[in-house]
Amino acid sequence: MKKIVSLFLPLLGVVIFELLALGWASFASGQAARGQVTVFSAAIATLIFFTGLIPAVLRPQAEHTLIACFAALFAFFLIIPFEVSDMPAMRPGLPTYTFLEPFVFLRLVNAAVLVPMTIHVSVRFPRRAPTPSRILLGAYVLSALLLAFFLLSSAIWVRILAVVLNFGWFTFVMGLFLWNMLRIARDTSPENARFAQQARMVMFSILIAEVPLWLRPLTLAFGVDLIPYNVLLFFQIFVPLGLTYAVLRHDLFGIDRFLRRTLAYGSVSLALLTLYLGLTTALTELFVNASRPLAPVVSLLMAALLFEPLRRSMQAWLDQLLYPDRLKFQAAVQAMQVSLARANRREEIVRLLTEVFPAQIGAEWAALKLFPEPDVPPAHLVPAWSTRLMAGSVNFGGYWLGPRHAGPSYDTDESNRLYALAGQAALALAYANAYESLYQLNQTLEARVKEQTARNLSDQQSIAAFEERQRIARDLHDSVTQSLFGLHLMARGLKAAAPDSFKGQLAELESLASDILREMRLLLDQLRNVSAEETVDLTEAIQGQVQALARKTGPEGGPLLVVETEMPAGLVLSSSVADAALWVIREALQNIARHSGCRAARLQVECGAQLRVSIRDEGAGFDVNATPAGHYGLRGMRERVLALGGEFKLESGLGRGTLLTFSLPLPK
Repeated sequence: MKKIVSLFLPLLGVVIFELLALGWASFASGQAARGQVTVFSAAIATLIFFTGLIPAVLRPQAEHTLIACFAALFAFFLIIPFEVSDMPAMRPGLPTYTFLEPFVFLRLVNAAVLVPMTIHVSVRFPRRAPTPSRILLGAYVLSALLLAFFLLSSAIWVRILAVVLNFGWFTFVMGLFLWNMLRIARDTSPENARFAQQARMVMFSILIAEVPLWLRPLTLAFGVDLIPYNVLLFFQIFVPLGLTYAVLRHDLFGIDRFLRRTLAYGSVSLALLTLYLGLTTALTELFVNASRPLAPVVSLLMAALLFEPLRRSMQAWLDQLLYPDRLKFQAAVQAMQVSLARANRREEIVRLLTEVFPAQIGAEWAALKLFPEPDVPPAHLVPAWSTRLMAGSVNFGGYWLGPRHAGPSYDTDESNRLYALAGQAALALAYANAYESLYQLNQTLEARVKEQTARNLSDQQSIAAFEERQRIARDLHDSVTQSLFGLHLMARGLKAAAPDSFKGQLAELESLASDILREMRLLLDQLRNVSAEETVDLTEAIQGQVQALARKTGPEGGPLLVVETEMPAGLVLSSSVADAALWVIREALQNIARHSGCRAARLQVECGAQLRVSIRDEGAGFDVNATPAGHYGLRGMRERVLALGGEFKLESGLGRGTLLTFSLPLPK
């Protein structure tokens, strides 16, 4: 509102100043201004005034306000005729202003303002030129100085010089105005094609209208009036005619659609109303003496019923003929409604409202601020239409549309369509939010179901594994353990009754059976154990294995295997890791004793983030890629390590010994 007031204040000031100046001239001359005005001059002045006023009212802009001020000054300049008889006899010795009538003085002041204002208009219309403000100010100052020079001149030659200078200044300004219009009209770039058409129409209309205004001072200077004032006024009609044609044909001032629609709809409605009245009158006259008195009433009712459908069909035809942009707007709104009905994503709705829709209707820009963003438009842009996106009592944010590239602001019908579209957009946003919430909930439920299913499956597998371990433990206890126990007893009995030469071998056999029975019982304990919290001292278990091998006698005499160990004391680990590591170590040491041909090995254990074990011997070695069929020791070791997520590595070669390393991750 503040901006609108600031745009109309200069125009209001010009009108008030001119009215006060006319009052002063009437008072000073003793003649009423009404008596000086003719009907023809008043009609032309009014036509010019409203021609400049309409753009400022319909499309408030600084350039349109400037044109309206120019039209007001020009209208007051033309409204009081000036004939040859009005020229005063100026005697030398006194300043010129002392001989001038007040109305003539007022005309000269208006002319002195209109001349530099012509330059001002030419650099702002129809396309703004980068002309510095100091040049425009200099033009006004120069015009004021030339007027003062003429009014204060007292000698004849000074007055003639002042008249020549003022006429030359007027000629220069008119030439500059026409040159600026010609320069714009000759611009062949596609983006300035509309400005070029507008400039051509303005240039030709001004040229036709103002040539008589330029010639008349020359004729009056010689004391003759070859161009009467009414002829001069008649030629001024070409200014509003040219501007009107440029408005209707080339969208001058951006008010084409508004004016054409108003004129066309008004004309069609008036024609239909005239036709309706004529038809009703004719029907009344036709049936006035008829024997059926209800006939005229029925005819009038039928004509009344047909009036509105006929008017609507004519309006639709005019829209199609004159306003394809309006049909384009309606089609864009309908297409957007279909797109919003299909959209179920927040990002897609934002893209439709800020990119697709403004491009379809020709808007310069569009902005959408969704909660929790502040509900304010962009600071550097002035919206032509705006609304809040409301669904029920929920405010989703604000939506703003900029002005269109051509045409007036959004009219009432278009605004109503935009409000309906905004309501649908708010419902689409509500649906999108609900859809996204349901989608996230569904994803969470799916993840939970998968997690629970995996947990149940793991539990079932654990139960099945537990039952299988128990079955194996029972079978081993009932068969193998009992057999080993019987073997142990048999060795003890034979040792007691055997000769002294066999007692040593039988004692060794008894010890071996005892060790095997102890290992079998340890294995049964491991199979029976299902508690993940139980721990094992790995250092103690490894030392037991090493000592058992050292107590056994090899084929050539002496210990079966001497193992040099390097490991931390009291290495307590979870039973799952310790059992796997102990099993792999025992299997590796037994392989050395059976196949390497040497009786010494080195065992190194390190514990950090992982348990790392390395076992080395300097025996015969073997080809790791040619394992004999039926031997599953290495395969079992690898599978146990990999099952716990560890790493297993074996390096060996014929005559180079063997290095076995593996690592197991430790639970946190």
